[in-house]
Amino acid sequence: MGSRLDYAQGMEVIEVQGTFTELGEGFGEACRDDIRGLYEARVLNAIEQAKEYGGKTVTEGHLIAIARASLPLVERYHPQGHEELVGIARGAGMDLVRVWVMNALTDLRDVAAYTDVALWAAPADGEGCSSFLLGPERASDGTGYAGQTWDLSTSNMPFVRIVRRRPKEGLATTCLTTVGCLSLIGMNEAGVAVGTTNIRTLDARAGVCYLDVIHKALHQGSLAAAVAAIEDAPRAGAHYFYLMDASGAAVALECSAAASARIPVAGAYVHCNHVLAQDILPLESQGTPVASSYARQGRLASLLASKPAHTSADLEGYLADHEGGVNAICRHDYNGISSNGSVIMNPATRRLRAVHGPACQGEWRTYEV
Repeated sequence: MGSRLDYAQGMEVIEVQGTFTELGEGFGEACRDDIRGLYEARVLNAIEQAKEYGGKTVTEGHLIAIARASLPLVERYHPQGHEELVGIARGAGMDLVRVWVMNALTDLRDVAAYTDVALWAAPADGEGCSSFLLGPERASDGTGYAGQTWDLSTSNMPFVRIVRRRPKEGLATTCLTTVGCLSLIGMNEAGVAVGTTNIRTLDARAGVCYLDVIHKALHQGSLAAAVAAIEDAPRAGAHYFYLMDASGAAVALECSAAASARIPVAGAYVHCNHVLAQDILPLESQGTPVASSYARQGRLASLLASKPAHTSADLEGYLADHEGGVNAICRHDYNGISSNGSVIMNPATRRLRAVHGPACQGEWRTYEV
């Protein structure tokens, strides 16, 4: 079941163990009140953004209808993840549909906004994340690193957690996520690390959400199997996914709901929130990419090009960088968006470093898988 282990600078660590249902029950019980708070905040966010950027009047009922159409696909795609969602709902005293709505915020906004091919006109300082892959040849210690900022509505800040899952059958994982949610940015005991940044395409639909996809990928014992779990998913919306294993081998995947493209990775690679793969570019929604994504992409790439090799401390500094003001990598409630947390993963050592909130302010701590 679940227990609360630690709390520092607002970062609570939740550890759960047992069957997949028990993992969920423990998580739901440990965060019951917060899960309800996050659900309410995320429904409000989806409704507001579907109206502002997609021109659609969306209600909680619309989101629930999309979830009802999606959940059978989730169960077929990853039964173990579905079992955990059932457990979270039971532990939190909520129904399964609303727990999945909470997990699927980013995809649900796109489905709601782009149904009938509505066009998104994102603000110049809109939300996003800044991610990197750093191969062994570019790391000072000869191991590979993968990481990112996680930027979303500032209202998510109180709900960020480190979650350590120890299933009775399967691989142990450690990840940064939010209360009641599946894996977001994390690593498993086999040394497979996975993270994501948001992109937007016009083919959003009912399907499995990005957390379902990452959660299944982290159940895999090899990089190849994790990549296949992402590529083969009946995805609801578009995301960029990055993966790295203990050898430092890395894969960058840009995915719309229905298409995916692998991007060659060598040395250092950066991805923010605009489409880079030529196969996905025609599907990108009009009005994106935003100025912020271009600025962060260029700045982080420049920092990684500033010297031949980098330490973990260097990487922490890059994620705390303020060059560019409202378009900086480290974000402080710009247009209601903040860096809710940052993660740097080292698959070779099975360790990840994480900070709650903007990387310039919080305390970086080390967590082992």
